[in-house]
Amino acid sequence: MRSAMPGDGPFLWIREQSSPLGFWHAPEGGFCLNVFLFVRNGSKILLGKYGDDPAWESLAGLDAGRRKRFGAGWTVPGSHVKFGEEPRAAARRVGEEILQIPGMTYSEPRVESDAYPADFAGGKLHYDVWFFVDAQLPRGWTLKSPPWYAELAWHDPESLPASAYGRSHQDVVARWRETRPKA
Repeated sequence: MRSAMPGDGPFLWIREQSSPLGFWHAPEGGFCLNVFLFVRNGSKILLGKYGDDPAWESLAGLDAGRRKRFGAGWTVPGSHVKFGEEPRAAARRVGEEILQIPGMTYSEPRVESDAYPADFAGGKLHYDVWFFVDAQLPRGWTLKSPPWYAELAWHDPESLPASAYGRSHQDVVARWRETRPKA
């Protein structure tokens, strides 16, 4: 077991002057809170490809570098949770603002987490907390892609190869499939 300085973890409690076993600053490898919206159509889920549109910065916190790096692959509609935003409100924001689909119904969020040594953080441990929300489309809705998406389409996650995803969303989809309630 490593010897930690006060305020250097290992418990994921982030607050100045928290417990000596919490973090007084964000962990070196970073920490993200994300909401992912799973909109289903039979066995298929709605996935999108990012367009290189600066609107993504205010919609989901995606800068130009990330849009370009991940734009070729399919991603689950989602966003980083904004400071002070409750996960249910974040899911509704993804549905109404990012996908532009009014009138959906939303499940309660399911929480999943991951911690892994991240290449983007020099191998330091990165923490992800994911809120998975299932959404039901309103009657009569037809697929149309908002201008900040290059494409939105229905895909069967059982047949879409991992290489077709962007931003490691194959892992997000796999975790959602493993943990979703059985119908």
